[in-house]
Amino acid sequence: MISIKITNAYILTMNETFQIIEHGCICIENDIITYIGDESAVSHLEADTVIDAQGNLVMPGLINGHTHAAMSIYKGMADDMPLKEWLEHHIFPTESEFCTKENVETGARLGIMEMIMSGTTCFADMYYFTPTIAEVCKQMGIRALLGQAVLDFKAPDFDTPVQAIEATQELIIKYANHSLVKIIPAPHSPYTCSAEILQQCRKLANEYTIPLHIHVSETIAEYNTSLATHNLTPVQYLNSLGMFDGKTIAAHCVYISDEDRYILAEKRVHVVNNPQSNMKLVSGISPVPLLLQADIPVCLGTDSSVSNNSLDMFQEMKVAALIHKLNQSDASVLPARDIVYMCTRGAAKVLGIDHKVGSIEVGKQADIILVNINQPHLVPLYSIYSHIVYAMQGHDVDTVIINGAIVYLQKQFQLVDPIETMIDAQMIANAIMQRKSEREQQQ
Repeated sequence: MISIKITNAYILTMNETFQIIEHGCICIENDIITYIGDESAVSHLEADTVIDAQGNLVMPGLINGHTHAAMSIYKGMADDMPLKEWLEHHIFPTESEFCTKENVETGARLGIMEMIMSGTTCFADMYYFTPTIAEVCKQMGIRALLGQAVLDFKAPDFDTPVQAIEATQELIIKYANHSLVKIIPAPHSPYTCSAEILQQCRKLANEYTIPLHIHVSETIAEYNTSLATHNLTPVQYLNSLGMFDGKTIAAHCVYISDEDRYILAEKRVHVVNNPQSNMKLVSGISPVPLLLQADIPVCLGTDSSVSNNSLDMFQEMKVAALIHKLNQSDASVLPARDIVYMCTRGAAKVLGIDHKVGSIEVGKQADIILVNINQPHLVPLYSIYSHIVYAMQGHDVDTVIINGAIVYLQKQFQLVDPIETMIDAQMIANAIMQRKSEREQQQ
């Protein structure tokens, strides 16, 4: 019995030939795509659920390669200020007091709801209280690669980095065979972790043949400090420690020398570009076209909604396309199809899950979104790739299927109540603002 049949579908497969199927049909059995093609061949087959996709684009779910979903409760708390002031006077003090298990649960729910309703079906995360976030992901039915943050100093969830690493190992084992959630080590950065701790995280990732997720060369200050301290760039320093001797997801990579680029290519490091966050914090522009020329896999991420204010990958695609054209003074750089690839099959490759998701193909797991293209800003249609990158918005998403389950149908969540979560998030925000006012009065 077919679980879901999608009919009258305009299908953007994102397979190796970038096949587009008009008036097609998709059949899903449990979590697996079993048929793609002309509807007449399967018209006799019944399904538990039939979705009429007339007027919709059917495409692979978007993948957010780097974020901190639970930080959604701090969205808009501190904007329009230098990075140092932002971190030291707002983010760090607030996290030290309000980053609790309960608040992380609310923040994760809020962030995941935003991602689902804007077409994201999978995300790579790095934060604290990973067991809590994992449970939220399971409840909400989203695919996730969850990095347990590791730092050299006391964190909200662990007093020492060794405790964090030990907990990470336990979670890796616990979720080894889970259909949606995978746990990976996530040492925060080369400047917040000692060489020993970095190498312990690397060893753990290699032991279980899983990726390691880390911030790399995000700011000029980080780059220059590394040169002054180690006489090496952040990339060179990490390489000297053997940190790239295994699967690595490197977030940001804004300041990259020619030698850095050679190292990243040789070690097959996978990079996540976060253009909006890098712009907002004035961190710089990653040399993505040069990375791609060196055959370095690159995908897109939003970073947290504190440094972005949005987890909408459609926004991220547009900004990524435009900023690199401007930076290179070349309108042909990163054409629309390449950008879409970086958020679908290319992103799945970066995260090491392209054998499962990232494209609509028989045998792959069904992570699929339906986007309403029967709207003035998406008519007329010349190039679907151009529309996706330059015109589509998150609120155009109508339906979201993850792992063969409908989690968002005709703009309605199927597994969660968004109202309750939003109320909880606002209550946390009220408490933060009250505490901020009290601190200012004490000064």
